[in-house]
Amino acid sequence: MEKLKKYYIHLLRNVFDIREGEYRRAILMQLNIFLIISTLLIVKPTVNGLFLAKLGAESLPLVYVLVAIFAGLVSLIYSKLLSRKSLNNIITNTLSWSVLILITFGILLRLNFLEGWVLYIFYIWVAIFAVLTASQFWILANIVFNPREAKRLFGFIGAGAIAGGIFGGYLTSLIADLIGSENLPFVAAFLLVFCIPITKTIWNKEVLPGQTKFQRKKRTQGFDANPFALIKKSKHLTYLAVIIGISVIVAKLVDYQFSAIAALKIPDSDELTAFFGFWFSTFNLISLGIQLFITRKVVGVFGVGTSLFILPMGIMLGALLVLVFPELWAVIFLKLIDGSLKQSVNKSAIELMALPIPLEIKNQTKSFIDVFVDSVATGISGLILLFLVTGLDLSTRFISLMIIVLFFLWIYFALKIREEYIRSFKLKVDQNKDVLQKKNDIDFSKDSVLSGLKKVLQQGNDKQIIFVLNKLKELPDERLFGDVFRLIGHSSALIRVEALQCLYFYRSIEISDKVLPLINDPDQQVKIAAFEYLIGHSPENRVEFLKKYLQDKDYKVRGAAMVSLSIETRDNPELKELFNLEERILKKINTISVLKDKEEIKFQKLILMKSIGSAKIQSYFYIIKDFLKEEDPELVNQAIISAGTTMHPDFIPELYLFLANDKTREAAKSALLNFGPAILDSFNEKIKNEELAIEYLIHVPSIVEKIGIQPSVELLFILLDKDDIQLKMEALRSLNNLKEKFPQLKFHQKLVIKKILNEAHLYMETLFALNAQITAMDPKVSNLEMEQFENQSKARKNLIDLLERRLDGNLERIFRLLGLKYPPDDILTIYSSLQSKKPEMRFNAVEFLDNLLETNLKRVLLPIVETALLDNISESNIRNLNLNLKIPNEFECLSTLLDGRDSKIKMAVLYLITQMMNKDYIPLVEKYINHDNPKIRSFAEQAILALKKS
Repeated sequence: MEKLKKYYIHLLRNVFDIREGEYRRAILMQLNIFLIISTLLIVKPTVNGLFLAKLGAESLPLVYVLVAIFAGLVSLIYSKLLSRKSLNNIITNTLSWSVLILITFGILLRLNFLEGWVLYIFYIWVAIFAVLTASQFWILANIVFNPREAKRLFGFIGAGAIAGGIFGGYLTSLIADLIGSENLPFVAAFLLVFCIPITKTIWNKEVLPGQTKFQRKKRTQGFDANPFALIKKSKHLTYLAVIIGISVIVAKLVDYQFSAIAALKIPDSDELTAFFGFWFSTFNLISLGIQLFITRKVVGVFGVGTSLFILPMGIMLGALLVLVFPELWAVIFLKLIDGSLKQSVNKSAIELMALPIPLEIKNQTKSFIDVFVDSVATGISGLILLFLVTGLDLSTRFISLMIIVLFFLWIYFALKIREEYIRSFKLKVDQNKDVLQKKNDIDFSKDSVLSGLKKVLQQGNDKQIIFVLNKLKELPDERLFGDVFRLIGHSSALIRVEALQCLYFYRSIEISDKVLPLINDPDQQVKIAAFEYLIGHSPENRVEFLKKYLQDKDYKVRGAAMVSLSIETRDNPELKELFNLEERILKKINTISVLKDKEEIKFQKLILMKSIGSAKIQSYFYIIKDFLKEEDPELVNQAIISAGTTMHPDFIPELYLFLANDKTREAAKSALLNFGPAILDSFNEKIKNEELAIEYLIHVPSIVEKIGIQPSVELLFILLDKDDIQLKMEALRSLNNLKEKFPQLKFHQKLVIKKILNEAHLYMETLFALNAQITAMDPKVSNLEMEQFENQSKARKNLIDLLERRLDGNLERIFRLLGLKYPPDDILTIYSSLQSKKPEMRFNAVEFLDNLLETNLKRVLLPIVETALLDNISESNIRNLNLNLKIPNEFECLSTLLDGRDSKIKMAVLYLITQMMNKDYIPLVEKYINHDNPKIRSFAEQAILALKKS
């Protein structure tokens, strides 16, 4: 038995790359999805067989429409629950209710209670069960495994789903005649009930012990806004969604033909259930074979674009066969083409087509397409069938004509997305070019995407190469392996690191012997990346490999091995225990105290912090806290990064303090960002309780803008209400960045307009005040008076300088607010053009704005823009703008400025009044004697003293 266990572990390790400490998690998750899909492949043939036998194929169109409606409603309710309830409770409740529902349906079937509405409910529930349980499982999988583990293990876990499909279908075909279709729901319930304790074990043993709420939220948080807007704004995403929608409609039409002809040829419900069970499993088995042995070669030889045409061409052939020969063998062939190619060649081509899309947007739109587009397409297919079958009374064979029509539509959009794919990739690479190296820009306008990418990897600048390498990490292409491999000898250490991380995902090509020398690379990050590759690919026992290099005579190699071990043991308590990681860290702590070489001492401290942070060993967090107090900026920055890596909430208050320091700010931002979306709750609490001083708060927007969800928008709008001008500007810049990167988010248009009008009002107040000061500085005053009022003149010049800067800031804030209502690219282009020294560019910018703005905003903003173009500010120039506003005198202007929020302008005005020696200003100044700001209070007191003496 022990021998068998060792052999099994050896098999898991060598064939599936499952590592020490991951066996239980991986096997439990695989077993879980195996049971879920087995259950589905038992109940699906059952409900199909009973539904067709009792209600006939003519009822399928209506049930397709009902499935679409109810799936949409359930997904809406489910998304609301997911944001409010514990995922563990939601999954457990879903499984428990599903078991009870299966038993209920089994009892109803046993009692021969086969009313139409029961079968309709059963059919709809099975369709929703399929979507819901699969979605919940993969959300759980993203929590249980970190991204590195997921890359390796999701293939193994996904094999459980395929095996479940094969097992469930064949089991149904074997026992349907034996025990009767009415008893199959009990078999399904029996299998599904085991998922409940398995899920609880996974949650309690693998999730709760080692993960903070920040980790769980970070791994499951997607965009919480409607991604429909995002798809609508992107041709690439639109074409992708349309192709998937068409493929779903065609699949439903094929499914209808398959079901209708099968029901006609096999009238007995038990035999029909067995038939469906057998063929559903066979389709899964053939799909698995194609995926394993054919897909890679087909996509590799024919390329991404051509691979998209294989499924529609196959379905076209099958549809023609059914049209000419409406027999069972023909419709089996048609269903075989759809069922096997859709989940193999076509799925890989679709995934590759999504490659140019940013990963975070891809994840969100994928979920949207999976649920919403699928549901809508299912409903459309039902309506099409109702029209053709019920309305026109066409026979099943003529559904093929509709499939042929959709085939041409499918081919059209496949051609369009192939063009967009090439355009998107070229645009993305072009956007990542180094401005300083424009002369080296690559022109591959006549090349295919593949040859273009090759050219980038061979001749591109650093930014272009890194962009392509990051894309290849998502979906490695073996045809580019040689070009990536050559980059491990690149002069840039960063590119060597990125190339090694990219090569890590080429699982089928072994180059460990070529990577091994890189553990002696002069750059420490390259050493660590080399270890990560070797741990993942080394044919030796990984444990022995690590142990060997943990004892290496070169302390830098030992350090890289230690960091790699810490990364490997993250979320893996068994591996930590196997390597006695805590003892190793304690030994390193003690070793540092006896070292003499300063360079080695510093190096070991850095390695120590990286190891504690990566492994998340809470008992040693005090070490990181101690290093946060170090004087050496490099040690402090590493301590900050390590604190963020732990994602432990105790570090958050200390990390805020490093935002104000130029030397530690970027590290602090990166560390706080590492906490993911949950950090927004901390920001909100600090802002609400006014616990963050302005010197810290001013750096929060640049962190928030990188978290592309709706709460980020809400938080930045809160910051817009703060008095500090610089904070407002930072919040606006971040809102513009969010709008550009995540246009599907909501930016409160009414509130934006209100703020634009407030800024416009402030602009005009400032403009009048500036005019008053310029007029008071009129050189018509005699030289004697100018000398007499020299201090007053300096005070005015200081105020004028502040007012001019305020006007510039006002104008930028107006345009940045406009960028939240209109396309940000257009607005910021207009703003940039207004700053140009070329009159023609400024004129064109005003014309563009005139055509872009709505009437109510145009009336307010165009005069403001025109003032910004004036060479000088004067009363006559202001009157020429026809603002229909009374121009206030100097006293009124200064009173307005004192009532404003800008502290610097308040102090400048009070200083000017002090120099003016005019007692009329005493009542105005007295209001500020008790001001909260001590500096303003002091200026007011000095002004009162001076005015009373005059």
